[in-house]
Amino acid sequence: MRRYPLLLASAAFLAACQQTEDSAAPPPQATSSPTETVEQTPSREAPASLIGEYRVAGIDGTEVGGQIGIALSVTETNIFYDPRCAGFDWTYTYEGGALTTERPADRAVCEIAVHPEQQRLAAALDAVTQAERTPSNGIELSGGGHSVTLFSQ
Repeated sequence: MRRYPLLLASAAFLAACQQTEDSAAPPPQATSSPTETVEQTPSREAPASLIGEYRVAGIDGTEVGGQIGIALSVTETNIFYDPRCAGFDWTYTYEGGALTTERPADRAVCEIAVHPEQQRLAAALDAVTQAERTPSNGIELSGGGHSVTLFSQ
């Protein structure tokens, strides 16, 4: 029986050493000052080059509709898609994310029916002014109230 009081005293001593949740250390405070701006979303980087073959995944924030697929080609000097003879051919300059596109006015045009999505893509490419890499590793061309989302093929 002598051990029982000793056991109770030891338990009481150990319980007194335990921290309760109320006396736990306060959570660390934010170290940024009110004048600092903290970026909430990762910045989107401009691709080094646009040269490549792409699938057009979206135009103006919506998927390409009409059960049509559009492949877009970008060379060192041109952006185009078929049918090129319908005027879907632009010259462009690109540097550090800044993009300018221009359709040659003197281009011969064939008489061929074009899908409304091809026309919508042309209107967007006429207006774009910048290129950025998307979080899903695509490329978004945007500007002038339009956007085109591309993925490598």
